[in-house]
Amino acid sequence: MSSSRTMRHPNLRSLVIVFALSVTTAGSAAAQYLGGGTKDEAEVQIADLEQMRDKFVALAEVFPEELYDWRPMEGVRSVHDVMSLIAAEGGLFPTMWDYSAPEWAAEGGFRGELSRLGGLGKEELISELQRSFDHCIGIVRGLSDEERARQVNFFGLTVDLGTAVTLMANDMHEHLGQSIAYARMNQIVPPWSRREGM
Repeated sequence: MSSSRTMRHPNLRSLVIVFALSVTTAGSAAAQYLGGGTKDEAEVQIADLEQMRDKFVALAEVFPEELYDWRPMEGVRSVHDVMSLIAAEGGLFPTMWDYSAPEWAAEGGFRGELSRLGGLGKEELISELQRSFDHCIGIVRGLSDEERARQVNFFGLTVDLGTAVTLMANDMHEHLGQSIAYARMNQIVPPWSRREGM
């Protein structure tokens, strides 16, 4: 029994460390994007989403279209799949908070929207990424304090809407990291991390 317990601790410790690092990294990036000063939770979340939008769009642009079907192995999402997923999330996650789906979204929820986005070429998909993030950011920007305190069901949890926005951003950050890894595996340098003369 003690050996079983010992085996679990390193895994749990690793998960905690990875989560702490991802939150710290996301927080630092948002702080840089905000430019300092005293900011409330909503302002930090909006800046974080805006920065993610810019990074997803930059990565979608820098990937050659011939690599959009690339995936690191069978059974995992391709570059196109990841970008389609994020575009679907930006448009449809707010429906889980009782907001209407955007007029451009396909019938059938996430499945229908992923099918629609899956048929798009590179330039169309980049436009959808931009549009879905702008839609989601607009909703978050318009939330009053009362709305942020409203209870919603999100990812199987009952949380206040302000927390749901954080959970959404955490999910999107995971896929941003995935997209960065895909780029690096294809010797593509994310545009925001390039240095002059390199």
